[in-house]
Amino acid sequence: MRTMIVFSLLAHENEDGVMDQLKNMRRFVKDYFIVVLYNGSTDPNFGKRVIEEYEEVLVCPYSRPIKYRKTGRVFYDVARWLASERIKYDYLVYLESDTMFLGEGFRKFLDKHLEGYDYAAKLWKKFNPKTHKTSSPAENSMIKEWGLWQKYFKTDYVCKTSNPFQTYKYRTVQKILKIADHKRLELFFEKSNVECLGEMLFPTLARKCGAKVRLYPRWFRKYLRWSPELQTSDIDTALEKGKYMLAHPVKSDVVRKYIISKQDNEVAEGVGL
Repeated sequence: MRTMIVFSLLAHENEDGVMDQLKNMRRFVKDYFIVVLYNGSTDPNFGKRVIEEYEEVLVCPYSRPIKYRKTGRVFYDVARWLASERIKYDYLVYLESDTMFLGEGFRKFLDKHLEGYDYAAKLWKKFNPKTHKTSSPAENSMIKEWGLWQKYFKTDYVCKTSNPFQTYKYRTVQKILKIADHKRLELFFEKSNVECLGEMLFPTLARKCGAKVRLYPRWFRKYLRWSPELQTSDIDTALEKGKYMLAHPVKSDVVRKYIISKQDNEVAEGVGL
């Protein structure tokens, strides 16, 4: 039986870009997946064209306007809504508006890569906010608020990953939601100014649940980075190698359209990228 993937997709502008992402996902993930669109804009109608065009897209009703680097509740909101709707899946994957696929095989890769593990990430670190020294703005913002967040986590550590393509098995998400203490968490969301909280919330709660993380292989992460943003030359190099599946960050309309044109050409020729 094929595994079901749910993608949590945060977007707040450029609906044409989101349409391109869905076209890209249909090409490379193919089927048996759902996209839960988190509308981070102030426009309640954002995403309407997407759900009209793509039946596999649902809009998270818990969506709310999101400020830059303050996306901490997005994955949590999507996960708890899926639970409230009793939607079953095998993997929950975090995406943003600057993520794209470059090749097929992501589902098979997850099935094999996560045998004996509970979630996958590009990177993972565990640190004690009381003693940790860092130049990371996100980590420093957590250090400044550790007096608040330690009351929530009830740990002497924080775990951190990067957002794009962090992936959790269904049972791990359910364990996280079970210990999340939803009422207290909402209060913490209101008080907190921690940057990139979503890179720390689920990884820390997963650790509390005893979940085992497995990093994506080094080769797999080559075109999955924070900066600089990917250019068409990067895409050409990645496609020439023929083994890379994921791309981030794809911020330019030009680069995203370039990926779409490449995949359209390959489809027309009847071969895979």
